[in-house]
Amino acid sequence: MSTQHPGYHHSSFALGYRLARVLPRAVCRGIGGTLGFAGYWQNKRSRAAVRGNLKQITGINGTRLDRVCRSNFRNFGRMLGDYFFCAANEGEAIRPLLRRWHGMEHLHAAREAGKGVILVTAHLGNWELGGTLLALDGWPVNIVTLEEPTGELTRMRDAYRRRLGIRTIAVGSDHFSFVEMIGALRRNEIVCMLVDRPYGETGLPVGFFDRVAPFSSAPALLWRHTGAAVIPAFVVQEKTGGYHAFAQEAVAMEADRADRREELLQNTQRVASTFEAIIGQYPEQWFNYVPIWKTAAASSPRCAGAL
Repeated sequence: MSTQHPGYHHSSFALGYRLARVLPRAVCRGIGGTLGFAGYWQNKRSRAAVRGNLKQITGINGTRLDRVCRSNFRNFGRMLGDYFFCAANEGEAIRPLLRRWHGMEHLHAAREAGKGVILVTAHLGNWELGGTLLALDGWPVNIVTLEEPTGELTRMRDAYRRRLGIRTIAVGSDHFSFVEMIGALRRNEIVCMLVDRPYGETGLPVGFFDRVAPFSSAPALLWRHTGAAVIPAFVVQEKTGGYHAFAQEAVAMEADRADRREELLQNTQRVASTFEAIIGQYPEQWFNYVPIWKTAAASSPRCAGAL
């Protein structure tokens, strides 16, 4: 779940879990929003990273950009407040958080095809809530994630997901994680993954908001091995405090047996292109606290030379 936010550490999570067991949701969100706003002023590095990222996707600057960045930090805190609320409560308390949902027909169609679902999302809105809601409705959910910065955080996260019937597939140190993903898809299950900030060297250079940025190649690689539908899905916060979840049509992936590397690159670009429109609508809810565009590369991914 990590986004490198300044408040993302074990002591903050331990306190959040304790408070969420005794406080109403509105209070949890209020505290989270206040702490998020404080984090904006206290962490210069994270503030600069968000400012650079959001300037690229919005094209605004000055005080307008500052307002969006402050809202971003505050919204992240509110999202964490809801994360703790969900972790401390049962399904009947969690379901009302979702006010609207559309696009379920795309998930049903993918599972009817029998090859599984690669559900791709971004560090946007409340991505953890999406998997929670699917699991509460009985969908077989696997969440692909990096190990957390500390063992305590990893155990907290895994315990919460296990309680809901969600299986975690950790990537990084586990060299068999890709095999686990393929196995889940062949069982016609859902494999959820964040793809807008790849770990290590797993990203491919794609055009993203008129510059080159690394995007995870995992969906394209899994599609090649399984033929599973690649479906973008997001959960965004509404002004009322509720959430709106939506899934899109499966990304039209294409095979290129003559050039497998080109196939991976082009299919990864197709996924990234679907994300642009959504992230562009919700810059104040795109929670990346590290620089996404680290160089002033040209807009064509072929210029990056990373392949």
